[in-house]
Amino acid sequence: MSFLVSKRLLLGASVLAAVVLAAGLWWFVWRPAGAARMLAYFPAEEAPLLYVDVGLLRKTGVLERLAGQAGVEEPEYRRFVEATGFDFRHDLDAVALLFRSTDRLLVVSGRFDLDKLSAYAKASGGRCAGALCSMQGSSVDRQVSWQPLAAGVLGVGVGRDPMAAAFLGGSDRKSGLKPPSAALWLNLPGRELRPGAGWPPGVSALLSALEGADRALLQATVQGSGLAIQLEAPCASQGKAAEIAARLVESTGTLKKLLARENKQPDPRNLSGVLAGGVFRSEGSVVRGSWPVSQEFLDALAK
Repeated sequence: MSFLVSKRLLLGASVLAAVVLAAGLWWFVWRPAGAARMLAYFPAEEAPLLYVDVGLLRKTGVLERLAGQAGVEEPEYRRFVEATGFDFRHDLDAVALLFRSTDRLLVVSGRFDLDKLSAYAKASGGRCAGALCSMQGSSVDRQVSWQPLAAGVLGVGVGRDPMAAAFLGGSDRKSGLKPPSAALWLNLPGRELRPGAGWPPGVSALLSALEGADRALLQATVQGSGLAIQLEAPCASQGKAAEIAARLVESTGTLKKLLARENKQPDPRNLSGVLAGGVFRSEGSVVRGSWPVSQEFLDALAK
């Protein structure tokens, strides 16, 4: 009898171990890729980096407000969904985007049908070399390429190079940036903190005020029915941080004066309203700030 009991206990323990092992393997292979894991696929270089936790924005309802109701997409996108079965509203979990000077590199976490994506590329005049596929986008300078990086992780390149996705490598690289836990964040290296052509006047003024910081991290968190954008900008010294914080306060005050001169109030539905609500301070050698983003702004952005 004791032999039978021992045998049953051994069998039960073996089954339990197998279940735990299988669950562990499933979690390791199929779990949604976290930000740190996704950043590791990028080449080691300083460039603006954007991360969006689409899954969290979907759960909180922010994604629907930003994207609008389903069915309002352009016909080209609807044809893409029909051909590939991929719809960002349901199948996209997270996106990390590296803005290089020559192209854009994306690491995308979600659910993809690689066979359908490959067939879509070939049907659209593109080609596939092994797992790497490419096709022309909306213009000659917009070549789109992609390749699987891991289960549920796709590497995408957009730019003049039809094989830009090949720059995305193995996940053994280490990023120098510790990703924040926010659902949406943007990291700007110090050399990007200057005004430039193509930026809206308010954003250009913000970048001008931040010039001299080592970098700037902007992160958005869900706050009520809207968002709150937080700024963290480390500097080389306390004096430099105090100088930049003062410039930000002055820039925000100037914006309010300009609006008042035109008999206008900051409008929460547009960028002027967001920027006019900025509050800044320096803490040691770090500049900190925040801007409230109302639901009205998100609704206007979606439209």
